[in-house]
Amino acid sequence: MTETPKIFISYSWTTPQHEDWVINLAERLVSDGVDVIIDKWNLKEGHDKYNFMETMVKSPDIQKVLIILDKKYSEKAETRAGGVGTETQIISPKIYGDVSQEKFIPIVAEKDENGNAIVPTFLESRIYIDLSDDDKFEENYESLLRNIYQRPAYSKPKIGKAPSYLFKETPMTHKTSNIVRSFDNQISKSPKRVNAIIREFLDGFFEDLKDYVVDHKGTRDVIIFGKAIHDNINSYTPLRNDYIIFLDKLFKSELDFDIDIFIKFFEKLPILKDPQDGRSSWSPSEFDNFRFFIHEIFLYTIAIGLKNEKYNFIEEILYSGYFFQGRFDYKKEAQRFDELYNYVEIFDQYYKQTYSKDYFSPMADLIVKRLPDDITLDDIVNADLLIHYIASFENLRWFPITYVYRTRDNGKFELFHRLVSLRHFEKVKVLFNVNTVKELQEKIAAFQTTDKNQNGTGYSRAFDRVIPIYKLIESDKIGTIR
Repeated sequence: MTETPKIFISYSWTTPQHEDWVINLAERLVSDGVDVIIDKWNLKEGHDKYNFMETMVKSPDIQKVLIILDKKYSEKAETRAGGVGTETQIISPKIYGDVSQEKFIPIVAEKDENGNAIVPTFLESRIYIDLSDDDKFEENYESLLRNIYQRPAYSKPKIGKAPSYLFKETPMTHKTSNIVRSFDNQISKSPKRVNAIIREFLDGFFEDLKDYVVDHKGTRDVIIFGKAIHDNINSYTPLRNDYIIFLDKLFKSELDFDIDIFIKFFEKLPILKDPQDGRSSWSPSEFDNFRFFIHEIFLYTIAIGLKNEKYNFIEEILYSGYFFQGRFDYKKEAQRFDELYNYVEIFDQYYKQTYSKDYFSPMADLIVKRLPDDITLDDIVNADLLIHYIASFENLRWFPITYVYRTRDNGKFELFHRLVSLRHFEKVKVLFNVNTVKELQEKIAAFQTTDKNQNGTGYSRAFDRVIPIYKLIESDKIGTIR
């Protein structure tokens, strides 16, 4: 509605104080662009006071009728017959029934001793707007304005097209999707259940992931089997996206949760690289899709953590010990995150025979081509690089396969570039497992003396290199500005 809306206010002359309350509301509405008709302003000498209210209510020029409800109004409305009485501003059930009910907006101005709205019987089924509570007045007044202007806070969207996956012969449904959809509501109602919700999601994710076994049909043909792996990976994208959305929602909730739930989740992922059906012989390449899943999920875990500045979470993921589960038992000694590094060799052969372009890493190419809308290329590359740098400090191996895809704007990794700021250092120091600037400077210097790749690491055929961390950071400038 763009034209000036015109409304009529029906109220009871209960007390001078109540009449002032009604006039104040009318004045507020006028100041917000609403043309208000009310007896105090519009009923003049010579007018038929008995006909005034009924004429206003039935007038097509009046878009809305506000019924201001207090105890006296409700009592008088119940006793009126046929719209006739001494107080002509009271709407009777008969007049109410003669006009489209969409026109009326009940406004609660008073509640009883139990805190219940005082509403006439004929209005009990109507949704009212409560302006009796000063604490909620502004919020509910906005609702009134939106009703008058026909600009609801929540509008029904246009009907779109049905998702194409609904019409596939065997649609894949995931337990995780329902958890993602209900996450905000569950957390809002029961924030203490956050750990239980995380367990439910990750358990459901793991169970759904197990369904993505590739049927190699006995073939070892690189083209056939490579394509089967490739297509299988793309088919799991909705499940992966559930993980990304869930983790992002979890971080944005700002709730504390038990990090061990994630540690235990990662510990059991390697089980998927072996058959679950009890067979005694198999080819490792049959489970290359799961190797890809594990590597990609770990990258996204760090990427989403960086994006939400959850540095303590990332620290726990990168510095914790993992008792990874094998096909038959647990690893007896704690391992580190580099055990989650995987490379799918069949992609090298499949891409070489399928595409004319010579890729540095077909697996990296597939990762960057599968980015969801809310994750940028630099988000995933920066996660890969951070893992690499931490691995280097810890004498672990993590080659950042996506580094050649960094954008020109990402020439300087912002997390490292900002280390000149002491405030930024204090936020991110947990990533380097240090407490002071001096400790980080000493750590960088010690690594430089033992590093065998002074010119950086990288693909043998690539011009770009992964810059060593001691060349990425000017150590003496760390923490030198606020």
